[in-house]
Amino acid sequence: MKFELIMIICSALFGQCSTPTKQTPLFISHYECATVGYLRSLKTLDSMGADLVNNNKIIISFKCNDIIIS
Repeated sequence: MKFELIMIICSALFGQCSTPTKQTPLFISHYECATVGYLRSLKTLDSMGADLVNNNKIIISFKCNDIIIS
């Protein structure tokens, strides 16, 4: 089994979210997927900058989906 990271960027101010995006590569464990999810979320917020994040109340969520590869 592998795990697929899906990230969603939302504005709490406007109540809108981006289309969920599948991230690559697939991960070999849920732990690896979750860890990368937190790190990529932090990196994305950092790249957006404090002003954009604060002014739009940006939040990022993610999930790790099980992928069965035969």
